[in-house]
Amino acid sequence: MPLLRRRPRIQLYTPRVVVAGQPFVARVVLLCREEVPLEFVDVELRGALDRFREGEGGTEERVVEFLRQRARVREAGPLAVGEHSWSVTFRLPAGAPVSYSGSSYRISYTYHVHASVPWWPDARAAFVAHVESAPAETASPPATSVFASGPTQGESPDFELSLGTTVVGPGEPLRGAIALADPQRHAYREATLALVALESADGFLGRTSHRREVCRWTLPAERLRETEPLGFTLQLPEGVVAGFDHGGVALAWYLHAKVDVPWSRDPEVWIPLTVVGRREPALQGERAPPAVGTRRVEALWCDVAARCGLASEPGAMHGAVAGAALRISREHVDGRGAVAVARLATPDLGLGLGLAGAPPRLVGRDMSQTTCLHQHVSKYLDRCPPRTADDRGLVFEVEEPGRDAAALRRFVEDVKAIAAALAVAREAMPAPAAMAASVPAWERAAGQIGGRLQRAGMALTGVVDGVAIAVRTDWDARGRPRRTLFEARPGVPIDRRHHLVWRAEAGAPPATELPLAPLWPGASEVVVDAGSIRVAVDGPLADPLEQLDRITALTVVGKHVEGRRGHYR
Repeated sequence: MPLLRRRPRIQLYTPRVVVAGQPFVARVVLLCREEVPLEFVDVELRGALDRFREGEGGTEERVVEFLRQRARVREAGPLAVGEHSWSVTFRLPAGAPVSYSGSSYRISYTYHVHASVPWWPDARAAFVAHVESAPAETASPPATSVFASGPTQGESPDFELSLGTTVVGPGEPLRGAIALADPQRHAYREATLALVALESADGFLGRTSHRREVCRWTLPAERLRETEPLGFTLQLPEGVVAGFDHGGVALAWYLHAKVDVPWSRDPEVWIPLTVVGRREPALQGERAPPAVGTRRVEALWCDVAARCGLASEPGAMHGAVAGAALRISREHVDGRGAVAVARLATPDLGLGLGLAGAPPRLVGRDMSQTTCLHQHVSKYLDRCPPRTADDRGLVFEVEEPGRDAAALRRFVEDVKAIAAALAVAREAMPAPAAMAASVPAWERAAGQIGGRLQRAGMALTGVVDGVAIAVRTDWDARGRPRRTLFEARPGVPIDRRHHLVWRAEAGAPPATELPLAPLWPGASEVVVDAGSIRVAVDGPLADPLEQLDRITALTVVGKHVEGRRGHYR
């Protein structure tokens, strides 16, 4: 044996990529140019975390080994001249982090081969191992959320952005869309989209984080200002790796979107991304992003309208609910932005309805009627208080829930519940205390003319000889019955030449072609317009049948207007 020994040359054959959690085989080859005595041959896989910290003398590194797997592939004995090989199987833990090189730390894996030569320097070699996460076996799920840079309300510059998916892989395309709020009002400039790695590490004072921008894309201002949302496709870098949280360090990925607005805050949004392992091309399909901006709001409103049993149109929904007409629309209010306004048009409630107090509550002219109303609708109004209210309907308003279908649907259902409760309250409503004793007489009168009594306002409607007739009590501001109105509504418009307004203090009635002579006596006012003939009699009416002659005379006038008597056409 020569005096100077020649150490064997070391080679290592391993997979190009190691996947955490999956076994793999490494093959060690020793090339001996002469016989070499050996004590052992070991192969070791090490994982190391290098943390960087800026110190007074520059960047300082602190290396911590978090993984060591060792295998002895050859025991003591001489190696003859030639090539010798041994294989060993390694398996990284399923939760092991992938290889990563960032700005605040680095995770690396290396193979170390050690051939111990007695009484001579040992043969050693180190090789780099590249660890990746397991390949994704399914396509990315579609994204369902829209990301907004600010609240739904307000006049500040804002935007909405959506992605086809938030689960991405290395080198895959990512589709998205962006829509600006009020591009005519705000001087938006270009938008930037950046892929950002959030590196976190535990320290003495807790966990600290550092953002590292990996790549950036720019959307030009002229394309952003178009009325339609702007679609885009981003090509992700091949080097992105799956996120992890291991050994006091963590990695998370975000897409940071920001729009430049001069002389104002720049709206921005951070969208968390889930990075998975490298996928086969067949699983890399591009997902179309959800609609944003006006398209998204219209789709949301249309869906809510269908679920709530209403018809939809651009910017609104409408329908009939418990005998009332409901319309909900998006409206713009200065200083608040878009709001959802619900207008509930009801049949005449006859309550002298209004709002009073703080917070405002529904009140009517009669205490017993107000109490009955509250018993039926208060629990709904507490959830959805009205903005205005009168006998013809109520108006409700809520900050436009254009990003939350559940909130919009809840608003619609609340207003529908109020409409149903009002319909029940209308049937149960007692007569005003001032005319409670007259209810039986008014009910008899309603039955005689084939009509119906509305007790709330002491009014009856019916049809006499084909002419619509109404008898209503007119109330003053203090809730007292002031006069009684008799009205006929012919089935055709009344010619303009017959229109008139006469009051008793004016003296003798005017000349007219209509047969109004039976109506003048005892009347305080007579009005003829395009739709009706109205006669007012001072004071409340104890029994409408006492004025049956006046009702009959009104019927004659109505038939005359319709051409069913005389020469009138």
